[in-house]
Amino acid sequence: MKDVEGIAEEIRAGVPGILRSWRDVRGSAADDEESHPELVEGMGKILVVFTEFLQSPSPLEKFSREGATRALIEEISGRQHESGRDAVEVVEDYMALRRCVWRFVEERVDLSAFDGGEVSRFFVKLMQASDWATEAGLQAFDHIVHRNMESALGRAAATDLLTGLPDRDLLDRRLLPRALQEHERVALVIFDVAGFSETVAAEGVAWAREALLRLADAVREAAPDEAVRARFGDDEVCAVLPGMNVEDAYRLAEEVLERLTEGPGDLLRADAGVAGYPEHGENAGELLAAAFKALSTAKRVGGSGIVAAR
Repeated sequence: MKDVEGIAEEIRAGVPGILRSWRDVRGSAADDEESHPELVEGMGKILVVFTEFLQSPSPLEKFSREGATRALIEEISGRQHESGRDAVEVVEDYMALRRCVWRFVEERVDLSAFDGGEVSRFFVKLMQASDWATEAGLQAFDHIVHRNMESALGRAAATDLLTGLPDRDLLDRRLLPRALQEHERVALVIFDVAGFSETVAAEGVAWAREALLRLADAVREAAPDEAVRARFGDDEVCAVLPGMNVEDAYRLAEEVLERLTEGPGDLLRADAGVAGYPEHGENAGELLAAAFKALSTAKRVGGSGIVAAR
């Protein structure tokens, strides 16, 4: 073994040992291997790609293997993000891997048997591949962080700050259409605090906050775990009930209204409109319209009225 190709064969055979050294150096061997085995596996795949690069006369541009290596790096970045690493730790993962490879070669290969050009060629390729992987990995990791941040900001912007529930725009665009796509039957109940505007004018903002929180809590307690809840306008809270028919949704609305009369505090009255998919609407817009029409009828009847769409 007198050339770089021979060193590559030695590294390929020693991948398990290099990975053990890498886990030890990173100081989280147990966590990585037990909780995130895909991360360790990905690092092993990068080592194999590196050995192919060593055995090839191609320049660094070919290291990406027409995007395959970059895709692997992006997958590793996802695993690094899942494991709780930050950008500095991402860089250190690759630097530690490079040090482990170099240490392995020093221990297993008699470099004195090589001419200076071969040793230099190996060292240059190691540095090139390591720097390329580090830069690509950091870019991919940064993209994941920014994408998640934008997603979180989007959810926050579409979330009611008082109740913590999604707003109507998010429900209209994503939550309700998805529920209709995934389930053959869906019930929708919209609750409205009775006499909200008049009572706020008399009692003030503190009463309004307490009323909305009580209504949101009552809906949460009565609705099943798979229900989707959202806040509409000033005083409306809705529940999307996958797999539930209109009759059961009506009984759930009765339970919510009963909960509003229990416990300490003033009596809180609310009205409710109930509609079901597919009988009252073939899409999200039609289902919402049917539920609001039923709610409007309930409000005309008086506080604590429940009307189902027809």
